[in-house]
Amino acid sequence: MKVSRRRTRTAASRSTHARKVRRSSSLAAVESQVDIPLPAALRKDPSLKRGSVALVDVEGHNLKLRFLRSSLLSDEASTLTPPEEAALTKGGVKPVSDEEMRVLHARMASAYQQLRTASLSVEDAARRLGVNTSRIRQRLADRSLFGIKDGTRWLLPAFQFRANGSVPGVEVVVRRLPVDVSAVAVARWFRNPNSDLSTRDDDDRPLTPLEWLLGGNPPAVAAELAAAL
Repeated sequence: MKVSRRRTRTAASRSTHARKVRRSSSLAAVESQVDIPLPAALRKDPSLKRGSVALVDVEGHNLKLRFLRSSLLSDEASTLTPPEEAALTKGGVKPVSDEEMRVLHARMASAYQQLRTASLSVEDAARRLGVNTSRIRQRLADRSLFGIKDGTRWLLPAFQFRANGSVPGVEVVVRRLPVDVSAVAVARWFRNPNSDLSTRDDDDRPLTPLEWLLGGNPPAVAAELAAAL
């Protein structure tokens, strides 16, 4: 077995990469757009400002609005420090427009909704693992299962489960995830090929963390990478 390692990225390199991703937006991602007057009940809501973003679900003949963030103005949405912004500007990187940021956050909202919809409830997870619901809640508390708090209930993303149990070693990896990393980022990391995860049997083909675990490889290797997210 061959295991390659890489150095943890610096905060500056992660920020620069994030900036490049933010500049890749395009209105081509918007399939259709309809302008709907804001309901009278919401017009006086002080938390809703110009630029507020909501996820819209179509349920029968009704539209269900879930406001995700009150504002996406560029000064609030920036993930870079002032010195980093100045360095990028000096290097010829143009500032991200409000419109680009709205498209990016809309994509993130869509990805979150897809993850949320495909997740298991505590009851579903208990049946999948053959345990009672209290055991699932205990595992959420000790971070041996990854969960999303959705209001008053927990949702467990499906990537950590198999048809008849959990992915082997997933608890080792989940425990090392930073507590502030987003659920969408975690789900993508588990499913994307990682150049530090490969074996001779795969002819050095990068494996996803899920493939690595399902192949019976040491979970501690993937856990070390998870800690650097």
